[in-house]
Amino acid sequence: MRRRPANERASERVRIGAPATLKWGEQELTGFVEVVNVAGMYVATQRSPLPQPLQPEIGDYVELVFSLPGDNRSFRVRGNVVFLDGTPGAPTAGAKRPGFGARFERPPVTLLDAIRNLHREH
Repeated sequence: MRRRPANERASERVRIGAPATLKWGEQELTGFVEVVNVAGMYVATQRSPLPQPLQPEIGDYVELVFSLPGDNRSFRVRGNVVFLDGTPGAPTAGAKRPGFGARFERPPVTLLDAIRNLHREH
């Protein structure tokens, strides 16, 4: 199966604003899943007063735990950080909060079905 070009989406993005817990290495952080589709998600992270931003770097694997709107299940999925957006503490363009994009690594079928159902509801 050939991979889609970068400018083609695996599915439509859905805005959700769901709280999430993320872990990578020895770090743990809370954030918000702002946008999700069947391939991955954008997670907004808190601004940090520390000199080093407390968020994963490109290439890091992150374990994410979150729920989707209207679904009382918690989903656990592993993601690979593929881009960073903004630097905590720095001004950002537009209203998007600093955070990162992660591509899912072997997401559970139940999560993919729930994301597809979100698309139908919105």
